[in-house]
Amino acid sequence: MRREVRLVLALTGVVAVLAVAAAVLMLNPVDVEERGITFKAVEPVDVVHVLIRNAHGTLEITFTGEGYEVDDIPADLVDMDAFINLLTNCGSIRVRRAVSATPGDRAVYGLADPAAQVEISYADGSDLVLSIGDEERVTGDTYIGVQGDPAVYLMTAEQSAGFLLPKRAYVEHQVTPRLKLSSPLSAIRDVTFIGAPYADRAPSGETITIEAVAAGDPEVVRAALSLGAPTHIVRGRGVYKLDQTYGVQILGSLLGITARDIVGYDLSHEEITAFGFAEPTMRVIFDLKNDIDAEVETYTLALLHRDDGYFMTCNDNGVIYAVDEPAFLHVEFEKLLVRWFLSPLLMDVQRVNVMTEGQVYDFVITGEGNADREVTCNGRALDIDRFRTLYRLLTSAAHDGRLLEDVAVEGAPLLKLTYVYLDETKAPDVMELFPGEARRVYARVNGVTELAMRDMYLLRVQEALSGLWSDVPIETEW
Repeated sequence: MRREVRLVLALTGVVAVLAVAAAVLMLNPVDVEERGITFKAVEPVDVVHVLIRNAHGTLEITFTGEGYEVDDIPADLVDMDAFINLLTNCGSIRVRRAVSATPGDRAVYGLADPAAQVEISYADGSDLVLSIGDEERVTGDTYIGVQGDPAVYLMTAEQSAGFLLPKRAYVEHQVTPRLKLSSPLSAIRDVTFIGAPYADRAPSGETITIEAVAAGDPEVVRAALSLGAPTHIVRGRGVYKLDQTYGVQILGSLLGITARDIVGYDLSHEEITAFGFAEPTMRVIFDLKNDIDAEVETYTLALLHRDDGYFMTCNDNGVIYAVDEPAFLHVEFEKLLVRWFLSPLLMDVQRVNVMTEGQVYDFVITGEGNADREVTCNGRALDIDRFRTLYRLLTSAAHDGRLLEDVAVEGAPLLKLTYVYLDETKAPDVMELFPGEARRVYARVNGVTELAMRDMYLLRVQEALSGLWSDVPIETEW
């Protein structure tokens, strides 16, 4: 059963925009001067039936008394802008001028075998039948004929264009919503990329998972404490802060996807599967909160690369879209990761323990706020500003961006750094450094060893700790 499209004029503003004057049906106009000729001028809701026949097939629009049926296109898939534009043009039939009042050969204008024929019925009981001919080479306007009138007229290409389109052109081409907020990082919550060609460095080898801290999942919020104040975390064998620059590029490409064409609509699951979506190139599932007051919506995209083209489905809505190659197809796990291993905010930490060169340095932080913050090391008071400098050095531990494979570390670590949190439900974070390749050390973070870093960091930390009680400045650059 076909579904109806209801035009809510208060929302679309059609009446206010058109503001058409009263007009009289002019099937045989006398005035053929270059002032423009009006055949019909009514509001679009006064159009009760349209039948278009063109090279692509037919399109039938019917007003049922409550709304419009747009052929066999489901109501929620109708491109409302294109539909309203077509209905507006059907309600206001105007031509620029008459080319010839009595043409000898209508074939000269493409009207013997017209590109389209348009039958329009109106609420006042009148009808118009238009024949759409060739394009006029100089102006780009279109030759048209009106049934019952021997003259040939010129209509603007803008008004005649909708009569020449295939029916699928009236299916909504917007696949995913356009961004309404200031950043895609504010709008997009959790994202899962499944089967990404460049996901081979992800732990599963095929799935990349990004989670939004703002979504409020307690586990995610606790995990984010290790990384300061990230908008999103990236799940690997370890947990990482999302690189915002690359995150904007990749997550932003999920929004505002517009189809180049509609391959098919109102398709069954079997038809979509047979097209090739039984094994899509990639699937993406993401949650979207595109406005402060909006509800969270979930989108499931399936992307198929076939015959040098890209095709997409969205939320099992029965449509196959032809799309341009999306940037998210090339998401690379390594690029999603911010370089810093652990960078908790000092305000979230109650204890920092460092073990290196056989020495243990146990820092305990007390105080409610910045103004009364105090710290001791092995029970001895330490200048808070000096500790803040040391803390900047400790939290600057950063990898070189290259994931390692099959790394085995043995023996005691060269350095063990532990962060204990005020939130007792969060397990302490532990980073250990082990000998690596030339001028590198392997970093094992919470039991996961998959990244390396420059060994100069280890040297700087050891220098700072050996001179902790002196006046020697702590060098934070490494």
